[in-house]
Amino acid sequence: MTALSGAALRSGPLTLGGARAARLTAFTALALYAGAHWATIVRPAAHGELLAMLAVAIAAAVSVDAARAIGSRPGRAGAVAGVALLAVGALLLIAGAPLALLRPDRWPRLLSEVGPAIRDLPALRIPYTGRDPWIHVVLLAGGGLLLLAAALLAIRARAHAFAAAVCLGVLYTVPIVEQAPRRPWLDGAVFALLLGLCLWGDRLRRREVPLAATLGLAAVVVAALVAPRLDSGSPWLDYESLAESLQGGSSTAFRWDHRYGPMTWPRTGVELARVRARGNVYLKAEDLERFDGQVWRQSRDAVGAPGGDTEIDYAHRDWRQTIHVRVEGLRSRQFLGAGTTTVVSRSSRPVHEATPGTFEVDGRPLRRGDAYDAEVYVPRPTPEELHAAGTDYPGFLYRQLSLELPATRQHGGYGPTDVHLPAWGSNTAGTASVRPGGYAGVDATTALRESPYRRELALAERLEAASSDPYDYVRRVIDRVRQGARYSESPPSPGRLAPLDAFLFRDHAGYCQHFAGATALLLRLGGVPARVAAGFSPGERAAGGERVIRDFDAHSWVEAYFPKIGWVTFDPTPAASPARDQLADRQASDAAATDTTTPAGAARAPDGPGPARRREP
Repeated sequence: MTALSGAALRSGPLTLGGARAARLTAFTALALYAGAHWATIVRPAAHGELLAMLAVAIAAAVSVDAARAIGSRPGRAGAVAGVALLAVGALLLIAGAPLALLRPDRWPRLLSEVGPAIRDLPALRIPYTGRDPWIHVVLLAGGGLLLLAAALLAIRARAHAFAAAVCLGVLYTVPIVEQAPRRPWLDGAVFALLLGLCLWGDRLRRREVPLAATLGLAAVVVAALVAPRLDSGSPWLDYESLAESLQGGSSTAFRWDHRYGPMTWPRTGVELARVRARGNVYLKAEDLERFDGQVWRQSRDAVGAPGGDTEIDYAHRDWRQTIHVRVEGLRSRQFLGAGTTTVVSRSSRPVHEATPGTFEVDGRPLRRGDAYDAEVYVPRPTPEELHAAGTDYPGFLYRQLSLELPATRQHGGYGPTDVHLPAWGSNTAGTASVRPGGYAGVDATTALRESPYRRELALAERLEAASSDPYDYVRRVIDRVRQGARYSESPPSPGRLAPLDAFLFRDHAGYCQHFAGATALLLRLGGVPARVAAGFSPGERAAGGERVIRDFDAHSWVEAYFPKIGWVTFDPTPAASPARDQLADRQASDAAATDTTTPAGAARAPDGPGPARRREP
């Protein structure tokens, strides 16, 4: 961006109207291009409004430049202030503000309308399609003010060229960060050429134009070849990490597999994501479907039914929705979904299904600025519906009724034992297969009674005998897991005991991993398909209806399967955990909140699923 006024350069720029016209033409071309992108920040796109705003900005800049001829300093200052005030008023009018509110005596009312709209901007989904007229005004007027600032800086002096370029750079980059262009490299190449023309075009002599054009095109071609490598999974220059390091916040990554050790990772309230969803939903990153004899882990070899791993009750349309997620301080390979995620769309990163109902990114992890939509199925059945669900379990639930037992001295000193348990109400017996070799000469009950989990099996048998149906069993299991247990972020070491066995029968102290892991283990032992889910509790509500997810919202909970309904969320972690105490008042008035022995609604716990792999300054 070079100055729009001043004497022509002695180098003799290539333009029929001299340097002044060349600079004005170059500025206008770049401003038109950047403004066309800003126009897409609302839907339908406001191209006409941004074009009118550019005309106002150029007219104001030319008028301010002409005001320099006024002899007296007060006169010049008054003229500049008058032009600026008229320009801002014109921009507000073009953006849709009522003319009546532009009168000086109505300015307090104008500010009272604009202020809340500005506060809501961080929670908006771009492009904005809502009906709030003042948000529309603020978004468009913001683009107009950037155009006005750029024009005034550019016309003032060549020394302000860079500042003017920054204004137009913001005008261009904000929309493409929120919604990536279809051809990002070509789009950026055009912007780079226009920016170069604005900064240096008026300095060229006629004979220098062919060489400059050749060099500029060559640079664009090289950039187009290099850009895909920079945007790969292992870039030469990790510019996103560099950008994050220049920001004031930090980036946090999580390991979701269970550990059951003391909680040592930082929890400082760092904002990780913003989510727009209907109601309070637990945001799932991974399903931990494999119990490896000690802890719950994600199973990479999980294979679901052709249509997924859940039945969907289409009669309950309110159980299905599309959530929108915008990543802030989170660094994650997992897309945050809810319940069972069926589709991830509008993603700024490539997507693939990790396990049925969860998705991961291809290439580099999700980072600050990434956004996407997720179509999710989150059943919220009543207790009556759960009691009546029956036991006609689909065949794809085989893996959610399986356990791995650690190696023992039994069975000739063979290795770990894979146990498959019969479903609730089934007349079949469980099976056990000893690795290696797949020796299956022992039934599941015998294998369990000779394992470290013999006490869990006995407890499950007692609770099952006292239960009338699977939902009744789920409630009894959660009550037993909570019985006498306290929330602790520094649980005792299990010593020689298995961690969950020590939690249930000796220590009775732990955090969300202990409560969720023990519940899922007992549910499977009783024949109820279950798994541990890991991610984040619903977070806190922000302006604009979005929820803010922070690092202390990291959480583990349980999902149990009910025929014709699907996976239902239960949260066995007691309400004594600090962040859940903070939600107690809100839960009392939240229609989605329920007792956590019924399907979980709004309950939230602060304890995390595992130490952060990395916190980036």
